[in-house]
Amino acid sequence: MNATKDLTITTIGRKTGRLRTTTHPFGADGDQLVLVGPGSAAGPHLPGWYQDLMAHPDAEVQLGGRRLHVRAHTAHGAERRRLWTKLVAAQPVYQRYAEAARGEIPVVVLEATA
Repeated sequence: MNATKDLTITTIGRKTGRLRTTTHPFGADGDQLVLVGPGSAAGPHLPGWYQDLMAHPDAEVQLGGRRLHVRAHTAHGAERRRLWTKLVAAQPVYQRYAEAARGEIPVVVLEATA
């Protein structure tokens, strides 16, 4: 899994309903794109883009010259463990994030919808 490239994602703001665009490093797992949500699921400081995706999981991703419509979900259980292992192998800094967090760091899977 290569997590050194960036993608741009446009989400719908959970409070405002306005479009919000942010840029993130990502990993790829087959046809899926994978993001790490800094912060932790146990803490109050989950990033806004993550909270927006959980409220409105349909989003648009720009990756290079391509635009993709995606649906997001948070990985849990065996899926999360498998993806987390791949992400940390590609970017060891994620392990330091995990050690500093007060809980499990969200791993977000983006699946193309059309």
